[in-house]
Amino acid sequence: MAPLTPHPVELDLAKGALWAQKLRGPFALACTSGSVWLTREGDPDDVVLSAGGCYRGADQGLVVVEALSRAHITVSREGVSGKLRRVLAALRQQWLVLVSLFSLYVIWGSTYLGMHIALETLPPFYMGGTRFVLAGGILYGALRLRGEAAPTRRQWAGAALVGALLLACGNGFLAIGQQRGWVSSGVAAVVVTTMPLWVAVLGSAAAFVQRRRGREGSSAAPSAGEWTGLLVGFTGAALLHLGGAMGGSTGGLLLMMLSPFAWALGSLFSRSMDLPKGLMASAAQMIAGGVIMLSLAPVLGESFPVAPSARSLAALAYLTVFGSIVGFSAYGYLIRNTRPAIATSYAYVNPLVAIALGIWLGGEAASATTWLAAIIVIAGVVIVSVARARPSRS
Repeated sequence: MAPLTPHPVELDLAKGALWAQKLRGPFALACTSGSVWLTREGDPDDVVLSAGGCYRGADQGLVVVEALSRAHITVSREGVSGKLRRVLAALRQQWLVLVSLFSLYVIWGSTYLGMHIALETLPPFYMGGTRFVLAGGILYGALRLRGEAAPTRRQWAGAALVGALLLACGNGFLAIGQQRGWVSSGVAAVVVTTMPLWVAVLGSAAAFVQRRRGREGSSAAPSAGEWTGLLVGFTGAALLHLGGAMGGSTGGLLLMMLSPFAWALGSLFSRSMDLPKGLMASAAQMIAGGVIMLSLAPVLGESFPVAPSARSLAALAYLTVFGSIVGFSAYGYLIRNTRPAIATSYAYVNPLVAIALGIWLGGEAASATTWLAAIIVIAGVVIVSVARARPSRS
């Protein structure tokens, strides 16, 4: 029980032997042979270390080690080098957060221009289906090689329904609108930004139905702040149409607005359905949604692309690798390591990035009305998000 010195302490422990020490500051305990059971004051989880295993602690407290078999352990204080490693690890995590945010802000904001270029010589559903089958297949293969479990039949069924709503309807309808010139890439991003507003509307409708049936659901009635945000957001969407930014027939406009509605409906379904965990859910949804889009392409009268341009193929490759694989991976990292408000903040930035890139690289035009409508829609989404984040008063 002597105080631990800055130099490593090596101990041989017979089976069943105990070693206890009151440690202060960062330390490392390595098991070089045998196996030990370790518990630490203030840590609710016990740890079993086998040969080659290492445990690091940052707080002070009593450490108790029991040898499960004859074992050799090394205990050391981390000192300056350990603190430096922890600082570098913290900086690395912050760097990964910043890189992931940049990926979502810029890469996902640029996918609308990428779709515009890909659609120059590729039909909407053939383009989208190919993109998502390739991206989902690559992600699925990487996850399986990493040891992730394959989805069950029930999970594949759930992924097919969610993928049909998110990708075939949400992404497919938007691609049709862009290909036919109903909207520019920037306006398409603004239309997609109304998705959180539709989520609030659908959630409120579900709560109303549950109350009419005499059941208390998990969704509460919209607050005054949410109603204000919905009014502001949909006013911005209406301004896009009144300002001439959304062209096409009435049916075309309805199809465009169905895109974020379908995405919101798929998002709500995904909360209650049996789906794979983590990125495997994204992979399964992309594969299933992509297969559905490829199956619907000839039904919708699309001709199989025989000679797409190199420009369109390059855009398709960009959408597959960066828009889908890199984007989804960055989003998954942010969801696991940051607050939801940070992970979903891309929704407020993507429309502005898409409009700017459309003007700069795509030769598109954006009127003052389009910029104003984008800002109003984003403001509406922010108001709804803030209102929903506040605890309700009973």
